Amino acid sequence: SFFSTVLGSARRRACSGGIMAGMPGIEGLSSRDQHAVMTHLNEMTLQENMNMYNNLVERCFSECITDFRTKTLAKGEEECVKRCVQKYMSFSSRVAQRFQEKQQQMAK
Repeated sequence: SFFSTVLGSARRRACSGGIMAGMPGIEGLSSRDQHAVMTHLNEMTLQENMNMYNNLVERCFSECITDFRTKTLAKGEEECVKRCVQKYMSFSSRVAQRFQEKQQQMAK
């Protein structure tokens, strides 16, 4: 389905870069503690991705879906959803990039 494709795209974009990047000091932890930290980070990442997906669906649905008489999206609705998803993903990517830049500046 269309939203499954969007979710897959969002998941790939959100997960690119790896969790271990930018985690100095984790190698000083015991194996058990490293595993606990990574498990917690994975859970946080999953929750963040689900929140992003839910916000995306809610926002684009509210903005674009107007006709509830059919099971399928009208052509205009589908185009609106595609534009909305693209804008949302571009915005999210830009915010993440700026956040990473700020983190790098603070690390110097």
